[in-house]
Amino acid sequence: MTYVSCISLDKNRRLKEYQVEVVTFNGESEIIYVVARTSEEAQEKAAAQVDDADYTMVHGSWEY
Repeated sequence: MTYVSCISLDKNRRLKEYQVEVVTFNGESEIIYVVARTSEEAQEKAAAQVDDADYTMVHGSWEY
C-alpha cells in the first residue's frame, strides 16, 4: 500500500474529515470521506474500505 499526501494537514491532532482518493490495482479510483486525526490515519481507514487498494491520495480536509 502506498500513501501519498501532497500537503501537511496535521498541525493539530483534532478530528478532521478527510477526502481521500483510493486507487485499486486495476486502475479504478474511488473518493472516500473519513474522519481521522492525521492524514496517515485517514488513508489507512479509506484503504480498508476498498477491496484491492493499491494507493491513496489525500485531496483535502475540513475541521470536524
